[in-house]
Amino acid sequence: MPLYWVAKRVRWAEVAHHAADVGALAIFGSFVALLASSVAGAIRWKVMLHAYGATNTPPILTLLRHNLVGVYFNVLAGAVAGDIVRALRVRRCTPDDATSYTVTFVERIAGLFGLCSIAATAMALSADLHDDRVAQALELGVLGAFGLSSLVMALPYVLDRRPEWKSSVARVPVIGGIVTRIPPARSLKGPLLAVLLSVATQGFVVISISFLIRPLSSAATMLVCARVIPAIVLVTYIPLTPGGLGQREAAFAYLFGLAHVPAEASVATSLMFFAIFMSLAGLGGLCLLAERLFDLKDVPR
Repeated sequence: MPLYWVAKRVRWAEVAHHAADVGALAIFGSFVALLASSVAGAIRWKVMLHAYGATNTPPILTLLRHNLVGVYFNVLAGAVAGDIVRALRVRRCTPDDATSYTVTFVERIAGLFGLCSIAATAMALSADLHDDRVAQALELGVLGAFGLSSLVMALPYVLDRRPEWKSSVARVPVIGGIVTRIPPARSLKGPLLAVLLSVATQGFVVISISFLIRPLSSAATMLVCARVIPAIVLVTYIPLTPGGLGQREAAFAYLFGLAHVPAEASVATSLMFFAIFMSLAGLGGLCLLAERLFDLKDVPR
């Protein structure tokens, strides 16, 4: 169990000591950066909705509220409930329900592309991490995810021009049937802008975590964070434990350890970032409560 692995390798008194050393200003900066990621995500969402033919899209602040409610529901197992809720909330302004879910799926792919773009750039610019086969496999996985997300983003446009290829792509296990059902956006400018905004959304997540870990270790430079955090996100993308407990801390301790960051500092950072994420989810819960109290008309019943 990941939690047992972590418990055997860290001194919890030092974890608490490191958490106290982060400081209120760094915690506040981390929260603001994570909130900024949601704001950039709301802008990306609006861009993608327009690209797929949506009309009368909600204002950015309304989409931000929907994003925060999505974060609240993403606390549930699988971390996909929030995406379903978001798609339901904007289906009235899209041509059909399928378009609303398509936008959400393509947004996910664009986010993966942005995450892997940051990691690939950091790999090219930063020094090698401690030689480790697991780390090398993870970095290969990041590069593979970069290639896969690029392919999924481009395929709808290729298949639209080469429909004879569609049956061949559909035979690819698992992903083939999904990709062939994704229509191309009405405007190519929208997905391209969404990719750039995805670099911003994921970049703010990197900045959020760096606010917490950089006061604890001089080895945790911004380039190291940009290289390690995408691998952590990929490793913890599917929670194997309730709330990712232990899994997330093990990933932080192991991967930041390759950059010579003490395990106690990494685990303290992981726990504090989770607390900040939960505070953002709590903000989404307050938005949900306010919607019920004030009976907002932009929420589907």
